[in-house]
Amino acid sequence: MNANTQEESLHIATLLMRPLIRLLVREGVGVAELVELSKRVYIEQAAAQLEDEGRRITDAALSTLTGVHRKDVKRIGVEAPLAQAERRRKSLLDGVMSLWSGDARFIDERGAPRPLERRSTTRAAEGETFEDLIEEITKGVPPKALLDAWLQQGAVRLDDAGRVCWGTPERAAGEELQSLTRSARIAADRMQAAWERMQGDETAHFLFSVRGDSLLDEDVGRMHALVRRWGRRFADRLNREVTLAQARGRKAGGTQRYSFGLQSYAEPVRPDARPIDATATPRKAVAAAT
Repeated sequence: MNANTQEESLHIATLLMRPLIRLLVREGVGVAELVELSKRVYIEQAAAQLEDEGRRITDAALSTLTGVHRKDVKRIGVEAPLAQAERRRKSLLDGVMSLWSGDARFIDERGAPRPLERRSTTRAAEGETFEDLIEEITKGVPPKALLDAWLQQGAVRLDDAGRVCWGTPERAAGEELQSLTRSARIAADRMQAAWERMQGDETAHFLFSVRGDSLLDEDVGRMHALVRRWGRRFADRLNREVTLAQARGRKAGGTQRYSFGLQSYAEPVRPDARPIDATATPRKAVAAAT
């Protein structure tokens, strides 16, 4: 690797680390904890590279590849640093919302989460109820207790007919970091897919992005609205397909993990962030399968 590619690699790291470091600062995670984690991830990935190349995994080789001192390599070993976190079960709310947005019993004809009657004992309910939804995930927590808590937190809401509707689950207590975890997993998957394509595997993954700059506020708002309208419809449809496929895979012993992510993001560019040439011809927005 030459100096130019090292500099570009560090630029990529900077782009990814900015939102990450902002989170760590807010949550009181100091640089020492991040340095320790970085050492573990460096060793993990160096060991994977050595294995891919058919080379012996030794403390000396790991230290040479990573710059981590050999005594730290020996102390840390090659255990996966995130294994414990990866084994954590997703939250109850996350499980409920995933089922509600993907299972055919709980979605409407458009593939979106449908309003649910609270429970079937109050009157003849049309289809499965909120109580049925909760009992699909757990029988150890009373549905009414969850409903009361989630109503207060805004994760769900009641419509004029008293039915339970999807609210803003990411704002519920304890769910903010769950939402960021899902976003981080999607971002990591996208980076891994891009890496594998760069290594020559052109068929394993599909990547597409649209980028533009020098935009007006009203145009950005219009594009956000387009994504909210059409992107959510597609995401709901895809989530339904994934939920059905997951049910089949669990019965047949499937081993593949799949992810899809969608974002519509804009921010003002600082005047000193890039040079502006008033005489330059406006560039096309970039839409690329990368």
